[in-house]
Amino acid sequence: MHPKTQLSLVGKQLESSIWHQQRLLRPALVPIVKRYQRSNHAAAAAVDWIPLCPSNAHQQQERATTTLPETTVPHLHRLSPLPLYDFFQKEHTHVSNFTFAHGASGFAKRRNKTQRRPYHLPQLSSICYSEQMGEDAFFRRNDAIGVADGVGGWSGTNLAADPAFFSRQIMHYAYMELERFEDVEDPLFSHYDEADPVQILQSSYDESMQQAQRQGIVGSCTACLAVLRHDELRIANLGDCGISVIRQNDYIFRSEEQQHSFNFPYQLGTGSPDQPKDAQVFNIKLEKNDIIIMGTDGLYDNLFDKEILSIIRSQVTPFMHPGSSKVFHFEPQRLSDALALRAKTVSDNKRNIDSPFQTRAMDEGFYYQGGKKDDISVVVAVVRDNEDAPDRR
Repeated sequence: MHPKTQLSLVGKQLESSIWHQQRLLRPALVPIVKRYQRSNHAAAAAVDWIPLCPSNAHQQQERATTTLPETTVPHLHRLSPLPLYDFFQKEHTHVSNFTFAHGASGFAKRRNKTQRRPYHLPQLSSICYSEQMGEDAFFRRNDAIGVADGVGGWSGTNLAADPAFFSRQIMHYAYMELERFEDVEDPLFSHYDEADPVQILQSSYDESMQQAQRQGIVGSCTACLAVLRHDELRIANLGDCGISVIRQNDYIFRSEEQQHSFNFPYQLGTGSPDQPKDAQVFNIKLEKNDIIIMGTDGLYDNLFDKEILSIIRSQVTPFMHPGSSKVFHFEPQRLSDALALRAKTVSDNKRNIDSPFQTRAMDEGFYYQGGKKDDISVVVAVVRDNEDAPDRR
């Protein structure tokens, strides 16, 4: 019998069992498939068919030589070779592997020393993976960024109140949860592509609440997470932090605030009914050189979208190739510095200047003039090719 026909018979005999047990069989079959792929037709013709189950070799030989009516099975000589992996392997499509080049900047607002809440040192470990900016906190990685904003309304309500603790903890544990996808001994390593920012936020929230209860601390914060997987940005945003995606010097995405009422954002923490599952969720397809801007409300309450875009263009244009959209050697730190500095300038100005916060306050019937004094945190990520993506098969 011709080797091609024999291989087709093997495929037919195994189809039903492999189809129903593909998840269990896949690890064991990968080496076999690769061995078949490496063999050529000349080698196949020189080797007899070896039954996959030696104990049932006689039965398999009988089935292989049984002739069925033409109405039920097509002539075997018309069948083309059917590789085993076709039963459970999806058709291959090219997916870009991207990474982040990132920068971060910010300013902590000045506070009256008599009103300053006690600073609680993190009782986590010798390393805290979040960076503090007043009551804001953020983290950045080559595959994710995040910001959180401690809700200042706790000021003066309770000696145990420390919203900075909540923002710092939420970001720290989010970073730690993402680290699990990089640990080959962690079950999440093989689920890298399935990373869900809402689940990451939930795990971080649970850990943070446990720490707060142990230390007797109360408070709350808003949070925004963005996780990069291949060419997809997965976003979970709860509260009034914000995230924008810029492509070729124009917006392709801008999140909206989640507010219960004016200046009362959704938040995670003590006494809040809001949960990570209440976060807004977005999936954005990215392209090389896209720019992601993420910030606390200290950025978005002081700078209009058109002003943010103007600063981006002024920073990026000198690094663009003439007549092309390609960007060369652009450092995101320069952009985050420029955005944070401009937001601080507006926040310190109470006269002769407009701000998004002023506009919203006036729309709600409140008199307000100038910028909003607040902690300012800005994280900028630029999408670039990732040449060192690990093999997770």
